Amino acid sequence: MGEITLLLQSINLQVDREDRWLWNLETSQIFSVRSAYHYMTAHSQDTSTMASPSIWHKNIPLKIVLFAWRLFRDRLPAKDSLFCRHVIATDSRTCVSRCGSLKNSSHLLLHCNTFGSVWHFIYRWLGISPATPYSVTDNFSQFIFAGGGAKARQSIMQVLWFATVWEIWQETIGFLMLRNAPF
Repeated sequence: MGEITLLLQSINLQVDREDRWLWNLETSQIFSVRSAYHYMTAHSQDTSTMASPSIWHKNIPLKIVLFAWRLFRDRLPAKDSLFCRHVIATDSRTCVSRCGSLKNSSHLLLHCNTFGSVWHFIYRWLGISPATPYSVTDNFSQFIFAGGGAKARQSIMQVLWFATVWEIWQETIGFLMLRNAPF
């Protein structure tokens, strides 16, 4: 809570100035495809290795960090991975929310109308308008950097991301138990 208070003390609201978007990759602070392309090609690392150092956070319980580590490596017992390992049948591959889609980690945590819609409310609460990323690792990177470049802000965003993903996962387990469905 102390970190949040310190962050909010340094913010100066200017009533007489209009809000505007700033693009930090250009000196003019105006978006350009060239600067986005240059950034993306210059930083084309594997997203799972890029996100790995960021998942280790001192204020996050180890079981949740290990959950995220498994999530980034697609090692959770999601239905698509269980199907690939011949643990469940083809007809059991759909999402537990009965939305009709095949259940994988990205669908469940980001794109499912039932569970993934949580992100819409969190982004709206934070005042952020992002594009929904395809993968969970991209969502993690986008989310923690959405708070700005300050380490304290990134730390707070990490805690929010971990809490959200963990709760979504726990909620899907609750859905499975209610319906007596196999993982």
